[in-house]
Amino acid sequence: MSELWSLFTRGGLVMWPILLASVLALAVALERLWMLRRSRVIPEATVRQVLRLVRGGKIAEAREVCRHDGGPFSRIVVAGLEWWSQGFDAVREAIADAGRREAPKLMRGLGIIGTVASVTPLLGLLGTVIGMIKVFRTISLTGPGQGQELSAGIAEALLTTAFGLTVAIPALVVHNLLASRAEQLVVDIERACHQIVRSSGDQPSSTGSESLIDVEQPVARG
Repeated sequence: MSELWSLFTRGGLVMWPILLASVLALAVALERLWMLRRSRVIPEATVRQVLRLVRGGKIAEAREVCRHDGGPFSRIVVAGLEWWSQGFDAVREAIADAGRREAPKLMRGLGIIGTVASVTPLLGLLGTVIGMIKVFRTISLTGPGQGQELSAGIAEALLTTAFGLTVAIPALVVHNLLASRAEQLVVDIERACHQIVRSSGDQPSSTGSESLIDVEQPVARG
């Protein structure tokens, strides 16, 4: 640990923004891992119970189950169940509106991780430039014979690049994994909502494959 701290301090001031960025990315990643648990977003027991109640015509009971669960899937479904008596079109539109509100919440925070993955290599490059400036400044003032001062500048240049990449590579991997998980959860919510919408009984067969939840794609993956 002391050796790592020694390397960190030799990297200069640019190491601090890289460290702060890494802490931020880690905090967001842990929060997203917790919030994107399937058992929280779309619990299988709730899906089965709501489908059973809807197919049995117990719409009020299904609404209560969704309100008690309180997850993203349940909030979307309860919006449709509120309009159940108005027919398929009203139910479908209510679910679509609720889905457009809920889906971006699943993507929340991914932009921060993506930004960290993009910015930390640039911070490392900035540190490299600063270190090389120090090297050439030392050479211009004292000549090439000052090996210790030259090595300090070169070390600063290399360490910032290394630390920047050390943060950026895991951040990019985590961003892509979380984005894939969020997208899959949206697809699963949409599939479950389709099952519930079909239970309205007057659904035209041509709408079975249309998307209920339309959401923008998350930050482009590097």
